[in-house]
Amino acid sequence: MTGGERRFGPDARLGSRRDFQRPFALGRKFTARNAILWAYRRQEKARGARLGLSVSARLGTAVRRNRLKRLAREAFRLNRASLRPESDLVVYLRPGCRWQALADAERDLRDLCRKAGLLEL
Repeated sequence: MTGGERRFGPDARLGSRRDFQRPFALGRKFTARNAILWAYRRQEKARGARLGLSVSARLGTAVRRNRLKRLAREAFRLNRASLRPESDLVVYLRPGCRWQALADAERDLRDLCRKAGLLEL
């Protein structure tokens, strides 16, 4: 994998409203203590898994919400290569999310992806 493929660039994000709505409407839902994952398998030719984040103001201050979003994006970026390339993921961070470090976010994201059958072996 080249350095460009390990970035969290535009090709790794769900950008449009339609991209976000598809996993909610047509995907499957998986839950964990700190997050909820909606997963959808795209039909078009896939260049890699994509991530969208949904964070409620009830999660805390803007500083806290932004920190948790950074942790989620980094956990996704580090594990993107092991996910099925046609996957669209929307992660909702639950109020009371207790992530303190990247390891916490990575553990929860991998567990949710394992439940969803998105990890390639």
